Amino acid sequence: MKRQYRLANAALLGLSLALANHSALAAPGIHVGASVSQSTLHVIDLTPGDGAAAGYTISSASSSVMSGIDAPAAPWTQRNDAQSRLEPIAVTTSYAGSTAVSSADKFGETRTDVRLDDSVGTRGYANGDVRQIMSLTVAPRTQLIYTGYGEVSMSDAAQYGGAAFFGNAVATVTFGDQVWANGMMQDAMGHTDSGVRGEGFYLSFYNNTDTEKYTSVTLNILTRATFIAAAPVPEPATYAMFGLGTLMVGAMARRQRRRQRAA
Repeated sequence: MKRQYRLANAALLGLSLALANHSALAAPGIHVGASVSQSTLHVIDLTPGDGAAAGYTISSASSSVMSGIDAPAAPWTQRNDAQSRLEPIAVTTSYAGSTAVSSADKFGETRTDVRLDDSVGTRGYANGDVRQIMSLTVAPRTQLIYTGYGEVSMSDAAQYGGAAFFGNAVATVTFGDQVWANGMMQDAMGHTDSGVRGEGFYLSFYNNTDTEKYTSVTLNILTRATFIAAAPVPEPATYAMFGLGTLMVGAMARRQRRRQRAA
């Protein structure tokens, strides 16, 4: 009987450890992303019969990517710039399961993602930024149409009642005097955006004159994530697990004592 009792206790202990290990693997966190892709510049000749060619040339271009994680044990930021050229650049920062990744493969193909877990400590902040600027010289009687796809995404961090996660994702495209923007937010003011929000955009620039005109395309995408630890109070599920284990062990002990008295 005593051997059976010890085996039962060992089984309960193993179950508790397995549950604890599962909880440790599924660390609470928030994932925030933003991107611009499928970018294309279309040329339309406003006076096709005049014999003059419509079009544009690139005067200058630059890309800048940045990612950072700020925690009590790991404050740092990484940056990568490509001035006066458009070439693939990327930068990644990681610490204690949290990551911040920003990249620009070519103009209009950009992405930034941050994943912030509670393993950074009592507080944490992660951010990613990508900025691209392309200056254009537009030929006379030319219309340029810039099309692309912008997306922002955010996981639902409200499920972690024992910790506070906040996030912000923004994608902005400016072409001449036209602007497209998309964003999502989770914060202490009551914003609870989550999921994926993506859409195509269509921006135009007209040069109806007989001389060249100058304009620019600017892309800005950013992601922000913040973690602030709550008071270290066990969750209800933790109380329930320990309570169930205590009741089972107590019941088995009482049953063991009754059997010993009967014997």
